[in-house]
Amino acid sequence: MAIETRTHEAIEAEFAEELKSGALVFKTIDISEPTNEYIADKYEIAWSSLLVSNWRNGKETYDNITEYAFANARTSPDKFKNGVAQKLRTLLK
Repeated sequence: MAIETRTHEAIEAEFAEELKSGALVFKTIDISEPTNEYIADKYEIAWSSLLVSNWRNGKETYDNITEYAFANARTSPDKFKNGVAQKLRTLLK
């Protein structure tokens, strides 16, 4: 829960315009639902994860930052939010 909450806080604080315009999309996906199984397979995840995905010219690249998220979201929330924001700024360039 901390990861989702802190990620949402970081995105709302730093990227309100990008969210509003649709340049940035934040999604929470329950991979335990049968309709979302393909997502778990595609990204090779089996439990709570944090992925940052970027689409350019119809091609996707993504980073799995789950380890960073679990290490920092609860114990160092400001560090976590800054790291997420920095990652997103890089991808939005």
